Amino acid sequence: MRPDNTKQSLDRRKFLKYTGAASAVGMTGFAGCTDEDDPDSNGGGSGNGGDAGGEDEFPTDDIRYIIPFGEGGGTDTYAREMVPLMDDRMDVNIAIENISGAASLRGTGEAFHSDPDGHTMCAFNPPSTPVSEMVNPQDFDLTDMEGVCTYARTPFVIVANSEHEIEGYDDLMDRYEDGDLEVFSGKERGGVDHVMALLMQELHGFQWDRYVGYDGTGPAVQATISGEVPACISTDTGAEAGVESGDLDIVTSLVSDEGGGTDVFPELEDITELGYESIDFISNLTRGIYAPPGTPAERTEEIADVVEEVLATDHMQEWSDDTGNVVEFGDGEFAANAVQDAYDIIPENVDLEEVREAAN
Repeated sequence: MRPDNTKQSLDRRKFLKYTGAASAVGMTGFAGCTDEDDPDSNGGGSGNGGDAGGEDEFPTDDIRYIIPFGEGGGTDTYAREMVPLMDDRMDVNIAIENISGAASLRGTGEAFHSDPDGHTMCAFNPPSTPVSEMVNPQDFDLTDMEGVCTYARTPFVIVANSEHEIEGYDDLMDRYEDGDLEVFSGKERGGVDHVMALLMQELHGFQWDRYVGYDGTGPAVQATISGEVPACISTDTGAEAGVESGDLDIVTSLVSDEGGGTDVFPELEDITELGYESIDFISNLTRGIYAPPGTPAERTEEIADVVEEVLATDHMQEWSDDTGNVVEFGDGEFAANAVQDAYDIIPENVDLEEVREAAN
């Protein structure tokens, strides 16, 4: 019975403030490397200021690589592949620290307030963490963080516990509408996954009854595999192992082909192919690395050079080919622009006050 005109023209009064051009703008802002917006063509550095200490030897100590999510998610997966190659080239230990909580704001805040000496990095993924901050305003401004680089683009998908034998997005929504399923899941309430779930209610008629949030894609996926929840939003990278093992069924991609689709599940039907409205402006992550405000440009650029070299290695290219995990480099300016784009685009499309009320 789906899609029908009623569900396609649902009143957007609660969570969506839609402007006609926003989806197209959002795709160029968040889709990573496209024909029109190639990060490799961006000139300049990260635009970060301050050269205090810039002439000192660097690095002189271990480097913290903060991941503001739990283990097992997409950000963590990329880090486990990239970081060993990075510290080999920098001749210091790069210590991965998973500091989850507050929809990725706890770890991001830890990085923001760290010494700006180049020995702290934080991996977060616009528009995800900016959405969390817009819903739950903090005492720090993410646009003040120094963009180091970007290293990947990652779309969101929906997965379901295979015991339910869900056959696509329409079937999933029918199960919830009939009351067979009630709970839907993803990362923490008030974060980007929760916002997407609310948008799907309003735009697509996806009538989940209760949303359960976890402190990262990995925990949400594990909860779905265990049967604690029947289905969840996941990054495609975070869902891959569970789908390959048969514990999860892949339901749909939340990113259209125009937005880049998913290389992990290239044959997967996306929501727009089923006739539902695109949410590309929020469902496509730009994976970036950021440093505390005031970190010298010489140091962030040195780190960016190492990341670019690592992404070009046979190891990373073969890993990308084998898994479908996209690797593509963007400079510090591109990383900073991805954060600013989120603050420009999301408020035009999402009623943040209504999201705050739903989150609470």
